[in-house]
Amino acid sequence: MSKLKLPKEHPYYNGRTCTACGEFKSSKEYSLERDSRTLTGVAMRSKCKSCNEFVKYKSFIKRRYGITYEEYESLLEEQNFCCAICKEKHSNSVRTSGKLFVDHCHSTGKVRGLLCSRCNHGLGQFDDDTDKLTEAIKYLRKGN
Repeated sequence: MSKLKLPKEHPYYNGRTCTACGEFKSSKEYSLERDSRTLTGVAMRSKCKSCNEFVKYKSFIKRRYGITYEEYESLLEEQNFCCAICKEKHSNSVRTSGKLFVDHCHSTGKVRGLLCSRCNHGLGQFDDDTDKLTEAIKYLRKGN
């Protein structure tokens, strides 16, 4: 399947204003789709890719963790925009890869806090098992 291209005669060829963030952006910042109802056969989404991803993220955390984006933001503020484990500050723009991830108990589904990618993956490598983590700490201290 060939990649869709916006024809030069398309009204938004040079860009458009995103209906979500209100910024004028290049047409390359929008997703395209085939649409036989349009004159050119190609339609451009009204939200830019970044805003569309943001909408999808808000829906994802609600579905997956049962929290709203407002609750996510409250956690961020409570943690001072830092990872709950390493305490490193993060930009946490969900529109970038610098966001903190929702950490939850895999047994109960209860949200524990927000973690950076490294700490989140680290816990995952130990299967969230406190006994394994305790043994790892003992091991690290033994080497000092």
